[in-house]
Amino acid sequence: DGHCRPFDADANGTVFASGVGIVVLKRLSDALRDGDTIRAVIRGSAVNNDGADKVGFTAPSVRGQADVIYEAHQLAGINARTIGYVEAHGTATTLGDPIEIAALTEAFRTTTQDTGYCTLGSVKSNIGHLDTAAGIAGFIKAVLCVQHATIPATLHYHHPNPQTNLHTTPFHINNHTQPWTGPTPRRAGISSFGMGGTNAHIIIEQPPTTETEPTNTPDTPDTTNTQPTHHDWHILTTSA
Repeated sequence: DGHCRPFDADANGTVFASGVGIVVLKRLSDALRDGDTIRAVIRGSAVNNDGADKVGFTAPSVRGQADVIYEAHQLAGINARTIGYVEAHGTATTLGDPIEIAALTEAFRTTTQDTGYCTLGSVKSNIGHLDTAAGIAGFIKAVLCVQHATIPATLHYHHPNPQTNLHTTPFHINNHTQPWTGPTPRRAGISSFGMGGTNAHIIIEQPPTTETEPTNTPDTPDTTNTQPTHHDWHILTTSA
């Protein structure tokens, strides 16, 4: 019907779109040393392929998704109870949504039995499925959620897909924008699942706070160093 309704009872398929995303990655110690703006820190990530275990090329599987989410948690060294938000693959298909929630629940249940504490969302409700750029779009959204302590609404969500048994899981879904509450540092997981069996999950968290002391007062500027610094603007030329 032209709307992407992740996890909703009326979900009837995804909406395809086109896009591209770019992020800058830098070693945390170097970014802290250089005084960079740090929007989020990557704690851990995992990728697997469960193609041989699937019933079909395009069909998702609970086992493969649960394994990659659990592995990312292990590599990040965190407990699932400390994750406040998951940016899901969330394609709004009647087959994929229940499988994804089942896999997330299986992975989270290895370290917590709590229900309803973690918000689940999908940027596909806003901009559709960006195909190969879908994962980076979800990553950017989750980074901004962590940075601004705000979790936007998942659009077109009114009632949970009954096949998800959402009330028994660690998750709930926002249908309006809410402030991020819960444990700190703020942590989020991001899932991206491809055709043929490739599954990816990544854990990010709020960056450490740093205290920056000004070197000069506004009325006494330092004019002794006229060389460009890393704070100056630079032109990045691209050709496409």
